[in-house]
This record gives sequence, C-alpha cells and structure tokens, in this order.
Amino acid sequence: MAQQHHDPADVLARHLRERATEFLRALRLHRGAATPEESAEAARALRRAARRISAGLYTYQPLLDPAWSQTLGPELAWVSGTLSQEDACTTRLTRLLEALHRLSGPATPTPPAARRPPMS
Repeated sequence: MAQQHHDPADVLARHLRERATEFLRALRLHRGAATPEESAEAARALRRAARRISAGLYTYQPLLDPAWSQTLGPELAWVSGTLSQEDACTTRLTRLLEALHRLSGPATPTPPAARRPPMS
C-alpha cells in the first residue's frame, strides 16, 4: 500500500478551519450560556481552541506569512489568558455563592400560629 503525501499547506488550512469552527461553536455556546457552569465550560472550549490554533501556527510557522502569524500569536495568547481569568473568576463566584448559602442557613418558615394579624 503506497503512502499518500499531503501538501503541508492543505493540512494547515484544514487544521485551521477545524479549530476556527471549534472556536466559533464555543463562542456561540458561551453567549447562550444560562448558568455559570455552562459559561465556564464554554470558556474552557474557547481557550482550548485558541491554544490549538496557536500550536498550529507555531508548528507550521515556516509555511506562514511571518507578519501575519507573528501578530496573531500574541492575540491568541491574550484571548487564552483572558478566558483563563474568566474561568478562575467563575470558580471563585461559585465558591462564594456556596459559602454565602451555607452562612445564611436554611430558611425556616414561621409557623402559622406564631404569625400575628396586622394591626388596624
């Protein structure tokens, strides 16, 4: 069986299209997130896609226009770092809300016999 040799430019183009699709899909999920957990998961998917795009640019650097790839790298690092901060903030928010809930304790309803009628 003969091996097929793929053009590196085609491999890179396919890789970048797939990663861009992942990124856009995760962005859509992030915008539509209804809970902090969904938002955090979408942020992780966005960060993962950005890292994969960055890795592809690094790997195929000799095939790319240096001016384009060198300006895109820092942008992807910024996106990844920002998403990392969002993930950390979401985790902290969840922990703070849980602690607040524990501090406030369960709400105990006042029994009907203990309620006073309004004064007229």
